[in-house]
Amino acid sequence: MRDKRTLKFGDIVNSNAIIINGDVSIDGEVFNNVKNIFFEILRDDFLRYSGEAIIQAKIEINNLMLNVFERLVKEQLTQLTEKFKSPSIQVFLHDTLVGYITNENDDVKDLIVDILIDRLKIDNVGTEKAILNDAIKLIPNLNSSTSSLIALLNLRNQVAIPAISFMLESFFMQISPIINNSCNINNIDIEYIKQANCTQQITGIYHIDSYENHLLKQYDLYFRQKGSIEIFNNFRNDHPEIMHQVNDMGTCMFCLIDKEKKWWRFCDVNTNLFYKRLIKRRQEYLIPLIEKLKATVPPLSNSEVREYLCNINMNWKYVFDLLNSSELNTVSLNVLGSYIGSKIISKYTNGKALSFTSISNPVAL
Repeated sequence: MRDKRTLKFGDIVNSNAIIINGDVSIDGEVFNNVKNIFFEILRDDFLRYSGEAIIQAKIEINNLMLNVFERLVKEQLTQLTEKFKSPSIQVFLHDTLVGYITNENDDVKDLIVDILIDRLKIDNVGTEKAILNDAIKLIPNLNSSTSSLIALLNLRNQVAIPAISFMLESFFMQISPIINNSCNINNIDIEYIKQANCTQQITGIYHIDSYENHLLKQYDLYFRQKGSIEIFNNFRNDHPEIMHQVNDMGTCMFCLIDKEKKWWRFCDVNTNLFYKRLIKRRQEYLIPLIEKLKATVPPLSNSEVREYLCNINMNWKYVFDLLNSSELNTVSLNVLGSYIGSKIISKYTNGKALSFTSISNPVAL
């Protein structure tokens, strides 16, 4: 999940520049000014630490700063360091610093840095500030089970939109560390995230749909029977226009699979998204052909969906049992939980976490 390289100071290029990892330069004076702000924020906390603990805390603060400055430089956001002088940011920084220096989990530390960067990017007003304030207090208290539970619940909301269908399987493989933790999640973990205000109860007589049905709905072009090349060739002979380019990658609406290319699959994973792309490209005339081709490859059954993912990682069976359980079939993530879950998933997939404008309706394609 986390880039395991060690952040170190490099050579002094001039009197006021520092190189991190040989490729990121920062202003030495700004760095030291921010460091002094961090130490001042923790002044009262240091009074309760032993001398050895203070030394270790300062080392951790230095590591935090190196991570933050590297991110700000790479994203061309160094002007945001001025915000460290703001009282509002400094109140936020206290929880950030304490959470970072007292945590032994590198993945959690990385999430703390992410949240700090997000806080620097937003204004001091608005609901986003409140969400981040809650997140920075909660993240340091999560363990591998509770963080994985939040991420798994987020899979019922957040939809992966790969450029081509084969990348969806990569997504399912990349989140294997989360899937592997599913077998360790218990009722205490479920009760904890409820009490931590990450969830909301779904009221009414209907439960949340099974995770199998969620997958069949959101990835309806992907979770289908493989199409035989014979059926496709006959269809192509009748409708040669099916070979037209249907996306910006220059591909048509299907891709051949396996070494012998005996089978085919749709390049897209979701019909609604596919049709929106076609309409945008003024190719809606292809939609009836897609509907005819879909009829030749019926959707998988629920058990076949489970079997597909269990072939990727056997621990998926625990995910289905967990998400479909009576303890969770009326529980959904709230905005805070969705924000944290999206952050966790993005770390494993190297993808982009959901924006604040998306987390209130993340399943929309």
